[in-house]
Amino acid sequence: MTYSQLTVTAIALAGLICPASAEGIVFGPVRGKAGESVRLLSHSATPGGTISKTLSGATSNGSILITRDRDLVWTFRDPAADGSRRGMVKVNDITTTTKVTFNGTPEEATDASPLKGKLFSMSKPATGDWKFELDGSVPLTTIKTEIDELTVYLKRNWYPVKAVELGESWEFDPAWIKMVIHKDLPKAQTIGTMRLRQVRRAVGRELAVIDISIRSTGSDFLPDGTETSATIDLSGQVTVNLQTMLDESLELTGTITTGTDRVSEVTKVQLPIKLTVTKSFVRDGQLP
Repeated sequence: MTYSQLTVTAIALAGLICPASAEGIVFGPVRGKAGESVRLLSHSATPGGTISKTLSGATSNGSILITRDRDLVWTFRDPAADGSRRGMVKVNDITTTTKVTFNGTPEEATDASPLKGKLFSMSKPATGDWKFELDGSVPLTTIKTEIDELTVYLKRNWYPVKAVELGESWEFDPAWIKMVIHKDLPKAQTIGTMRLRQVRRAVGRELAVIDISIRSTGSDFLPDGTETSATIDLSGQVTVNLQTMLDESLELTGTITTGTDRVSEVTKVQLPIKLTVTKSFVRDGQLP
């Protein structure tokens, strides 16, 4: 390759990674077009997960694989004159599968949410929180966890209101990610950090690449004397389309460790985990 060719190649590559503007980047609400909805697909898995039990000094070991899949379509309407917001959510899938092999005995269980296949509305007054309006076909007590997860997703607030410079870091509340990955840390102390790593130009659009890390640890004592503990250690990146402000992809890898200590029994579970979330716009006539 000649010197001039090297120069051209270097310029072309440099064009793929552009610095933030002098004013920085201001992240705002998603800018969808009329008739568009946002489809969210998430998949988490724990390949290589292990479980050990020590009972009266004797230890047994096994393996555990947990997969969780979500397929949701969010449709938001323009705010009303009084500032209230309305929308719809279609739950194509919320399923958790657990495979455990312990002492050579395999067990498998699949849990599909009662919300699977449901379409229901949501609303938020100008000064209140999001609420879901269910049709009454499923008792609220059986779907409380899923509704809490959807509510936390709508309330998430990951980005600063001010302009963000390249290389700048900020803290955020990763409550939704924690709920998607693991549901046994209600009292955990969680720290989420984001850092704007680069702005990438590709096919006529600009993408913000943001490094993300999550650290969570917690423990609890039950009335019967049982002590439970859990930690989460994750890192990865999220990619935001700066034209639409849609966070098009999220990838996280790390480890979850949980433990239970009873009087004569100790259980420890270690789960290497990978979480991927993708979002895309879909037209009303193309809804799955």
